[in-house]
Amino acid sequence: MKKNVTVIGHRGIAAAYPENTLISFEKAVEAGVDAIEFDVHMTRDEQLVVTHDPTVNRCSNGTGDVNSYTLNQLKALDFGKWKSPEFTGTRIPTLDETLDAIHAKRPELFLLVELKDDREACTRMVLDVLRRRNLLGNSLVLSFHSRQLKLLRELEPGIRLQGFPHRYLKIPCPELYDFIDKVCIWNHEASAAEVEEFHKRGIEVDVYPVDDELQLEKVLALDIDSITTNAAHTMIPLLEKRGLR
Repeated sequence: MKKNVTVIGHRGIAAAYPENTLISFEKAVEAGVDAIEFDVHMTRDEQLVVTHDPTVNRCSNGTGDVNSYTLNQLKALDFGKWKSPEFTGTRIPTLDETLDAIHAKRPELFLLVELKDDREACTRMVLDVLRRRNLLGNSLVLSFHSRQLKLLRELEPGIRLQGFPHRYLKIPCPELYDFIDKVCIWNHEASAAEVEEFHKRGIEVDVYPVDDELQLEKVLALDIDSITTNAAHTMIPLLEKRGLR
C-alpha cells in the first residue's frame, strides 16, 4: 500500500451529514480529504444541481424526478430533515454553488464529478462549467454511462475520466478501458489480481466504500491508488495512526 493513502469524500461526509449538501462538503474539507466526490443532475429549466438519485423521494420532502422540477422548485424542498431533524431546512446546491463553497475553503482540492443525468445536454453543460472555471486539470469526471465518457473524451481529449468494471456498466462498452484513467471497484469485490490487471493497463484503481476499520484493513493489503469513503472524519484518523497520512 502507498505511504500516503488518498482519501475521497463520498458526497462529502455522507455518513454524518445530508449527502451532496454544502454542510457535508464543508465538513469533508475540514476533515482533510484529498478530494470530494459529488453527483450532478439537470433540472427541467436546464440548471445543474448536485444530488444523487434520479428522484427527490429519498433525500427530500418532495416526490418525483429531479429533472421534472425547475431549480426554484428544488430550492423550495428540504434536503436535510430526512437525515436528522438538526438539518431541517438544508437546501439543494447548484453545481456552481458547490464549487464556490469547496474552493472558498481549499482552492486546490481535487474534484470527482459524477454525471448521474445521462443526457448529452447535461454532459456538455458540465464540461462547459469545468472549462469556464479552469478546473479540467483539477478534476475527474465519472459515470456509469460509457457513452458520456466517450463523448467527453471526444470533446476534451485531455480530460481525466473514471469508469467502472464492465460488470457494473448499464450498457456494455468493450473499449472502455482504452480511454479511461481510473476505475472504481466495490470493496467487497476488490482483489489484488484485478487491481494488478488495471495497473498493467495504466488505469488507476479506487475502492468504495471504505467506511469502517475492517474495510480499511482489507484495502490496505491491496496496491490501490485511493479510497472513497462516506466517513472521512473517522477514516483519516485511522490512517494517521498507521502512519499512512
